[in-house]
This record gives sequence, structure tokens and C-alpha cells, in this order.
Amino acid sequence: MDVAIIIWYSLVGFLIIFSLACLYYWRSYYYIYDHRLLFVVGLVFSRSLAYYAIVDNLMWYFTDHDVPFVKSTVFSNIQEALSSLFVIFMAHSADSFVGRFRTILFSTTAFICGIMLLLMFNPYDVTWLIVIILVLLALGRSGDYLLQIVLADLVNEADKSEDQNKKRSDARAAVWRRIPHASGAISATLWVAPYALGSPHSTWNNAFFICLISMTTTLMIFCKGHGVYHQGELTHRPVEIFFRVIRARIHKLLRKSKSRCSKDDISSHEERNIENEVVAVRPATGETKEQRDDISDKEDMKVIRSLLRMFPLWGTFFVVSLTSAVGSTFYIEQYDNLENKYNLPVQIYNVVLDFSFFAIPFLYDQLTCFSRNNQKLKIGVGMLCSILSCVFAWQLEVHRQRKLQNVVGDDEISISVIWLVPQFVMLGFMEGLTQVGLLKFFRLQVEKPVKNYGEEYMELVMCLGRAVNGRQARATGGRIMIAVNLRKYCIEGLCEDSLYNL
Repeated sequence: MDVAIIIWYSLVGFLIIFSLACLYYWRSYYYIYDHRLLFVVGLVFSRSLAYYAIVDNLMWYFTDHDVPFVKSTVFSNIQEALSSLFVIFMAHSADSFVGRFRTILFSTTAFICGIMLLLMFNPYDVTWLIVIILVLLALGRSGDYLLQIVLADLVNEADKSEDQNKKRSDARAAVWRRIPHASGAISATLWVAPYALGSPHSTWNNAFFICLISMTTTLMIFCKGHGVYHQGELTHRPVEIFFRVIRARIHKLLRKSKSRCSKDDISSHEERNIENEVVAVRPATGETKEQRDDISDKEDMKVIRSLLRMFPLWGTFFVVSLTSAVGSTFYIEQYDNLENKYNLPVQIYNVVLDFSFFAIPFLYDQLTCFSRNNQKLKIGVGMLCSILSCVFAWQLEVHRQRKLQNVVGDDEISISVIWLVPQFVMLGFMEGLTQVGLLKFFRLQVEKPVKNYGEEYMELVMCLGRAVNGRQARATGGRIMIAVNLRKYCIEGLCEDSLYNL
């Protein structure tokens, strides 16, 4: 235990010093200060703390309370799928109806209510209460994208330089978001989360209470800064384009059906009188309402076709979401079947995944100077990393099964949990490369009305992948079959990834 703490604290210290050195070296590009940013940074920290201490280990909470593994996996995938689905509705509400401030207030309040229910009732054996908590936690998680947008808006307002550009503003907003986000992750892993590295006697109730106090306090500070943020006019979200296209198609079918019936019932003389009346009413100049609607329908269909052109890459990202969902369930379950001599907390693997997720885009751009703008190649490299992640997990499970045959009695398997690190690193590389590559490719291919909403559509695809993973987990069996299931998942993921990559 002492060795693990020394290693972990040394690693955290190195990362902090390295990050500060990089920030100081590129301070003219990345650094900007405005007191208004502090109102948002605290909320980012508390939400990150709650996510890494509680939400990201929700499956671990249920298995700790003797809930069957398959049921715990299904609950975890339901929460993640709902979080991805609610991102669309949160974004639509923030831009079209109540604004970003009220939407973030609602999202964080739902987050607090979900944690409060966990603290008060310990509802691991009450299904209907679990469903309510999963919905509340999903609503809370779905507001993270809005905080990124608020930070970006505040950075744009604070930047008064003559050479202001969007790329630099986004980079500065990313720094202001990632520092509190990483601080929340490290704090959860070291002190707050159950079985934390620096506090091994921490319990779930302690984690619930600390996160509840932290989030309530930062939400009050965020509300105090309501007057310093001005969103501007509300706009119509591109989500409405889909409904307009469907409605236009239905109206077109109804008009065709009505005109067909009219031709059978109305005589040709009456039809000529109706045409003359229409011509008399029609203005001499300008477009009619029908013509304007037709033009609007054509523009909407152009946007829809641009999204449909992305279908092959949506399929690729669907496979990424499946692999990611397996990583957050079956990869974590492997942790429970390996030797943990240093009492490393399970949260450390989520920190490893997120660190590799943030680092790989920068490393990729530095190592591939001549092809950094080839987004399809970047996505392909990400898919290759998903194959490697599945192979690492597959071979580790095969090796564990061989060791298991030689175990006598209650002896532990002599395979360290540290061997899980490579597959989580590859999983982070996969998510970082595919998400960044797909987002940039999305903005190059689609029409202007949906150009800035790639994250929401990507989250919708992630929702489908997580839902499918939960369905498969329920269909394949229980905790006893973990080795067979994991091998099956990894081999299937490997084959699917290879097929889509090809």
C-alpha cells in the first residue's frame, strides 16, 4: 500500500509540474484570466468529482451490494445511454427555450437529487427507485457540454486582443475546463471515492456526502455569477430540421391523396373555376407560401442528405461506442478477478483512460506532421487502437483462465491488476482519435446549420452502442460466465472493428 501511494503521488506530482511547465511555456497562446471564469470552474470541479467518485463506478456500487453482475451491467449501461440521449434534449432546451444558465441549473439540481437519494435510501434492492436515480444522474451528466460552451463564451468575451481567433479561444477554454476536471478526477481517486488510494476506509456514504456538499456549494457560487454571463438571443436548434422534413413529407403525401380524390369527385368545369380563383388571389409579384415552403423543404433535405453521407463513419463510431461500453463494464469486472497486492482503487483506470484520451490527439499531431489533417486516417488509427485493446483484454483473460486451472483452494490468481493498464490506455487512444477525427470530419462534410453540433449527434450514436451492449450483457448470462462472455465480446469486437476498418 505504501509503495502504491508513493508511486501514485509521484506520478500526480510529475503530471502537475509537467502541465504547469507546458502552460508557462505556451502561456501567450493558452493562458487568459477573467474573474467570471471562476464562477464556472468550481462547478466543473464538483461535477467531475461526483462523476469519478460515484457515477463512473455505479456498476461497482451495485456489485458491492450483492446485485448480480448482469443486472449491475444493465443498470450502468442504462445510465450511460440515457446520459448520451439527454445531451440532445439539453442542448435543444438551452439554445431554443430556457437558455444555458437555467438548463445547467436544472441538470445540476437533478445530479444533486440523484446523489441525495443514493445517500438516504441505499436503493440497490428497490428497482423503481433505481430507475428514478438513473434518470436523475443521467440528466446531471448530460449538462457537461453546456458548461464547455459557457466557458468558451466567457473566454471569447474576455479576449480583447486584435488577433483574436476561434481556435485559440477554444484552446484557452479547454485549458480552463481540463484543469478542474482533472483535479476532480485526482481528488476522487485519492481521497473521496470508496476504497480510495489515500483513504482506504472511505465508504460509499462518505463519497455521497462529500460530493453532495461540494456540488451544492459550487452551484450556489455559480448562481451568484448569473449576471456576468449573457447568452444572447435564443435560436432554433437543427434538431427541428428532422421534424420539419417528416412533417413536410406527411403533408406532401396528404396533398397528393387529396388531389387524387378531388379529380375523381369534381368535374373538369369546377376544377377550372377553382384554378381561376387561385390565380386571382395569388399576388402578382413575390413568392407564394407554397413556394417558400418548397424552398425551405429543399434546404432541410440538403442538410439531412449531408448527415446521411456520414453514415459509414456513424457505423464506425457505433462500433467505437460498443467497445467503449465493454470497457466500462467487462474491463472493470476483470479488476475483481485479479490480484490487487497494492490495493489500487478501481477509479485509477478511469483516470488512465481519460489521461490517454486527452493526450493522444496532441501526440498524434506531433508524430504525424504530414498527415495530421487527414481525419479518416486518424479515425483508422483509432480503430486500430480498439483492436489492440480487445486483443490485450482477450489475452489477459486467456492467461487468467490458464492460471485459474492451477489454483488450489482459495488461493488468489498471481496476475496483477496492473496488467489492465495497457487495454485502458488503448481504449483511451481509441476514443480520443475517433472522436476528434470524426468531429473534425463532420464539420468539413455537413451543411452550416448542423456544423457546430457534432458532439450531440456523436452522443446519440454512443447511446445506441451502450443500449446494445446492455442488451447483449443481459442475453449472454451471469457473473459465473464472465470469462466466456469477455472472450466472446472481445473476439466479436475485434472482428467488427476489423470489418469496419476495412
